[in-house]
Amino acid sequence: MVTAAGSLGPLRDLAPLLGPLAVIESVRTLPVLPVAFAHAKIVHVMAGRSRVRTAEGERMLTAGDVMVLGGGAWCEAVPSPQVRTWTIYLEQEFMVRHMLWALPAEPERVLPGLHPDEWDGRTVFFRPGEDLFARLEPLWRRMSAFPHRGGPESVAAVMALFARAVELTVPALVTDPSRPMPFAAGVIGRLSDVPAVPEAERAAGLLREDLGRAWTVEELARAVALSKSQLTRRFVQGYGLAPMRWLAEARTTEFSRLIEETVLTVEQAARRVGWADRRVAAAWFRRRYGVSPTEFRRQSPSACAGEAPCVLCRGGRCVWRPTA
Repeated sequence: MVTAAGSLGPLRDLAPLLGPLAVIESVRTLPVLPVAFAHAKIVHVMAGRSRVRTAEGERMLTAGDVMVLGGGAWCEAVPSPQVRTWTIYLEQEFMVRHMLWALPAEPERVLPGLHPDEWDGRTVFFRPGEDLFARLEPLWRRMSAFPHRGGPESVAAVMALFARAVELTVPALVTDPSRPMPFAAGVIGRLSDVPAVPEAERAAGLLREDLGRAWTVEELARAVALSKSQLTRRFVQGYGLAPMRWLAEARTTEFSRLIEETVLTVEQAARRVGWADRRVAAAWFRRRYGVSPTEFRRQSPSACAGEAPCVLCRGGRCVWRPTA
């Protein structure tokens, strides 16, 4: 029987920034104890539910919800029973400057608490909805695919994708989206284009439902009634990645959950998600988080992980204490 290895859940914050930001997909089934990190975070709930508690109180988050936390803002979460999220980690100054650039100057035109003149780092919730998330997820997937220590070209590509994501999101943050926006609309280029491709969405759904299967492009193409070349072309159009690369990213997300939440060996976790060779799984894990699965598990669960230490930790020990 698989048992829980612990409930701190530091992997979600083991996200070295590429330039001023990082984008990480996570799946959780176990509670996350209260912790705070130096970077600001924007958490998008893609599927499932989770009750969260912050300094501002408790709230149940469901698919389509967003939670924004400033650097140093603590949060704990209890999935019910599982939650899948995309989290954007940002340098807070970069985030505020981007808000100033993208949002109207008048605070009354922006949802309460989200205008940079009003936001002081406190936790803010809003609900853009699942339809918008469906348009944003391909961008996040492309952003997350860049190695965490990529060079200038990787940083530039991530910035272009982030700008496109902001452009898509801003109408959900204003009270009257029909009025002119301050930024120049239309980030041009194949990289940031996100057309809806139903065939790619069906194929991605099949992969996600059965990550442990030994998929081939031929088999997947037959399942969606396309040729190999058609499937690859549609997938790149919809997700910016070839099918097997998309599968590797999805497997990495589930493999990460197993490493964090269970006592499965690295080899067992790798096989659970479809990798026969533990070295392949470890390589994808390191590419995303900068450490090996074994190195991650050696870290003390009482100390926060990541390049920036937890702002609530002193000398490697968490000093956070819940208030009554």
